Amino acid sequence: MALTEIVFFSIFLMFTLQPSTSVEVCPVLCGTQLIRFPFRLNTQPGRCGYPRLDLSCKNETHAILTLPFSGGFTVVNIDYTFQNIWIEDPDSCAPRRILQGLNLAGTPFDLLEPRSYTFFNCSSASSTVPKLAEAKLISCLSGKDFSVVAIPTERLDLPASLSTSCSEMAKVLLPLSLSDWSDPGDGFILTWNEPDCKLCESRAGTCMFKNDTGTDVGCSGGFNDVNKDENWVYVITEAIFNLLLRSPSIN
Repeated sequence: MALTEIVFFSIFLMFTLQPSTSVEVCPVLCGTQLIRFPFRLNTQPGRCGYPRLDLSCKNETHAILTLPFSGGFTVVNIDYTFQNIWIEDPDSCAPRRILQGLNLAGTPFDLLEPRSYTFFNCSSASSTVPKLAEAKLISCLSGKDFSVVAIPTERLDLPASLSTSCSEMAKVLLPLSLSDWSDPGDGFILTWNEPDCKLCESRAGTCMFKNDTGTDVGCSGGFNDVNKDENWVYVITEAIFNLLLRSPSIN
């Protein structure tokens, strides 16, 4: 192969191995929430986001995450670096939704630091609420004459902590909330593992599909602009150009 052909072939490789730039025009605002890869709005082209990470934009003000078996939740914040999404019930009572059955089947999401809680319905709100420090009053489920509380299951000491007027409702796994459940109605946090963009995000890069087909992702820009898989192309290309500069003629 002639030296000129090697040069052009190397340049071709260098550019074809770059991540697809199609997602660069995809970031969009829904209210004040920035939606970008790996998420996309369901009105955008499919390649704007990763499969199963679709959101909708309600009234152009609130991003909505719809779980197939649990319905829609309002997106409060997306942490792209740590791959967490904070969601809340539109009616401000996430515990009710969880008690109804939070089903993450068919989604890429998992609970963030799940912990087992036991819910109790206690009559006479003022006198029989459990006194454990970790007992959480669920105000959105409570009424004038009763209180609903959630207690970490491993902290339960029935004789010492519960009144006889408290009846068990259910045991459920709850994800960590930003307020550590000081106000459980504020929602909770889910996390996702695929695609894994943590390293790219931590380097202030842009995570995107490598190609116009498939689901392999790469990183563009940031503190380390050149992907490891592409290093050899740049090394070869640089070496060839150096050889050209030193060569008296090219056949």
